[in-house]
Amino acid sequence: MEFRKFLAAADQGGDLHRVSANVSCRDIPARIQAEENGRNRAVVFENIDDYPGAVVGNAFGSTERINRSVDAANTEAFFTGIDAAIAAPKALDLSAGGESDYVVTADPNLIDHLPPIIHSEHDSTPYITSGVVLARHPETGRHHLCFVRLSVQDGNQVLFNPRTFRIKEIADKTVAEGKPLEIAVLIGGPAEAALLGGLSIPDAVDELEFLQAWGGDEMKFYDRDLAVPAGTEMILFATVNPGDKPEGPFGDMRGFYITNPNPVCTVNEMWQRRDIHYPSVLGGKSHEHIGLVSLKAHHDLQHLKARTPGFIDFKLPQFGAAQLGLITVSEDVAKDTLIRELQKISLVEMFVLLNEDTDADNSEDVLWSLAQRANQAGDFNFHPGDPGTGITKRTVIDATAPDLSDWRSRRVHIYK
Repeated sequence: MEFRKFLAAADQGGDLHRVSANVSCRDIPARIQAEENGRNRAVVFENIDDYPGAVVGNAFGSTERINRSVDAANTEAFFTGIDAAIAAPKALDLSAGGESDYVVTADPNLIDHLPPIIHSEHDSTPYITSGVVLARHPETGRHHLCFVRLSVQDGNQVLFNPRTFRIKEIADKTVAEGKPLEIAVLIGGPAEAALLGGLSIPDAVDELEFLQAWGGDEMKFYDRDLAVPAGTEMILFATVNPGDKPEGPFGDMRGFYITNPNPVCTVNEMWQRRDIHYPSVLGGKSHEHIGLVSLKAHHDLQHLKARTPGFIDFKLPQFGAAQLGLITVSEDVAKDTLIRELQKISLVEMFVLLNEDTDADNSEDVLWSLAQRANQAGDFNFHPGDPGTGITKRTVIDATAPDLSDWRSRRVHIYK
């Protein structure tokens, strides 16, 4: 679904808030956060002092909007659609040209064209936080799309932060070996492209062909060396060059600042729609940021739940910034097998196993289970991770009682 069509549908359904009052880019992060803590609608800022276009925040900040953006009735249908597109990718529906739909600028001075949004108090520069990078693997030729944070520098340069496994592999086989990497940055692309930025598709599937299958007949591409989705609000055609520069600090979603040395990326050409609606994902611990980057973990956990007897439910609570997973299990679940499978889930660094008598939505319940039921050395399972597959260190804590029929394992509830 084209980004503007998605916004129009949210507006029609009362799930979008238009801010017509005059604001500055510096005001926008706090305004988005206030909306997240209130009605949690998408927000469009239409009258900005220091940016000539509109800025959109919190577009994908709820599960319901994510589902509606791809016409999925619910989360189960959302993931079923993804699995169907993985199983049957399609050749691209290509159209010539595309430049006529945009204002085209060669070697743009980026600060003149991007909203200068500072997300956290000590961020060193404005950042592009909604950019989905499109790149081609140098060996397989298959395309990959993912979110990459881009620090805006002077002139037409940004710093390129390849943190997730596959884009890091592509960068390692090009930039790290002294070769340039050609990319396109999609800002405000079709909803499927934004969501794919947070997913992970099997290596054997070209992600543009997956996107074509998922988006259906509405999905069109402009026929360029890197085919880009039609209707995208802004496209940066760029070259990542060998050689790093220091970046940061930047407020990360885990709640602290990070710094990195990252390659310099030169934007050679910018396509921008004339009445642009520029999406900005609120960096740090926002609903939208965490919701998008945790899509892969949700997808993997959906599959694990479906094939594991005794796996009842899972939660990735907002306060855990997608680093914490709460797994509710029955007493007869095969724990050792489940723990081994949980250690393969990407992004989540700690899982806690809970009995059915524990409410995973209640932090007091979870803390009670941790304090009372995870008190033996064998209840803590540590895995060193596997850098070769992008799996970081992780912990699984067994905070369950083995036999809830035993009176000594039952929780006390006030008699009513």
